[in-house]
Amino acid sequence: MPNDEALASEAEALLRAADEAIARQDWPAAGRHIDRALQRVGDRYLSLRAIDSSGQTLVLADIEAAQGRESSAIAVRRGVLHSRTVQLREKLRPPSTPSTFPIPGPSR
Repeated sequence: MPNDEALASEAEALLRAADEAIARQDWPAAGRHIDRALQRVGDRYLSLRAIDSSGQTLVLADIEAAQGRESSAIAVRRGVLHSRTVQLREKLRPPSTPSTFPIPGPSR
């Protein structure tokens, strides 16, 4: 199993490949790239500092696909992959560097 740095780089490469397929409106290829990346990342993006609802969002993507809205389903799945990749990168960030992922503070 690759380390988290290699995994994040692989997920980013698959995201770029998915974006290229999306630009061509090649939904099956985009879906394969996204699904491969989501499978590879698994739950390694999870952090105690973030609330994750992306699993529920993937259910929405499945509903979109079942209703024949393939491009919408791909867009939702792409968003989940992007979010999980950002969260994985955030986990790799040394504690002394500023966050690149907004973490909401308490409401006033």
